[in-house]
Amino acid sequence: MSDHTLKAGPACVSEPVYHCLSQTNARLEVQTELTNGTSAAIWDRDDIDLTHYQHPGHHTLSCYLDGGHDIRRVDQRRSLSGRGPGRICLMPCDHESSWDVYGRIRFMHLYFSEQHLKSLAGRIQDKGSDNLQLQDLTFIDDSWIRSLCQQVIMPMNWQDNADRLALSSASDMLMVHLLKHYCSDYRIRQDVKGGLSPWVQRRVLEFIEISLDQPLSLQQLASIAELSEYHFARMFKVSFGMSPHQYVTERRLNLAARLLTEKTFSLAEIALQSGFSSQSHFSKRFKDFYRVSPAAYRKAH
Repeated sequence: MSDHTLKAGPACVSEPVYHCLSQTNARLEVQTELTNGTSAAIWDRDDIDLTHYQHPGHHTLSCYLDGGHDIRRVDQRRSLSGRGPGRICLMPCDHESSWDVYGRIRFMHLYFSEQHLKSLAGRIQDKGSDNLQLQDLTFIDDSWIRSLCQQVIMPMNWQDNADRLALSSASDMLMVHLLKHYCSDYRIRQDVKGGLSPWVQRRVLEFIEISLDQPLSLQQLASIAELSEYHFARMFKVSFGMSPHQYVTERRLNLAARLLTEKTFSLAEIALQSGFSSQSHFSKRFKDFYRVSPAAYRKAH
């Protein structure tokens, strides 16, 4: 144990790290909610304290900015010293830790949820994201994270809307870095022939299926895949052998054919339920595709 007298800090069981720090003498310099659903904060502590975190329910990335030479992480097996500015800590959502705080330390925190990490992994590639497991890291030296935090994120005006958009992008970059280097069940997989990843394919196709009775634009579908319209259209065609418009039209016609066999709805109702602007437009498209009119198709089935 250290020779300074510890003040018993809060035992934060299942409380967010942010709330736990708020119960100490730590001073919050700035905090912001980011557009990508994460949040960030800069804290300054000059204290003698013992702080406990237990199952905070979110992931926390910490970058030391100033001080921190005398802080220690302690548990029954080990005691690790802080080593000063630039050191990185990663605290997963289910972790437990105790921190012997002694003297001044200034640090930046990035808070992000397990769901956000899984979503980000899925957007990059098809992945069994339920098995993702971030490593519990203490006082590591990662020059890439350090440089991004100190040289890119810190100079930004966190209250400016434009800078907050840039900060959101930077936080995504940090999380991708964590996935690649500090996630025990994450492997980089190459895109198949430049097409959409299987995870994105499923997401787009599921949206199309539940929206066939509604107008569907290329912009909508591209936004679901989080791609530009140009890149989405190109990658969709590589994946499915046809353009998004052709695919949606075929799915509308397949739905219409099924409704015709049920003999429950009028042709005008089927046209609307299948997403066509009018009965005449529906009839023309149906005959072009099936080589028979909707009425004749219904009679034959």
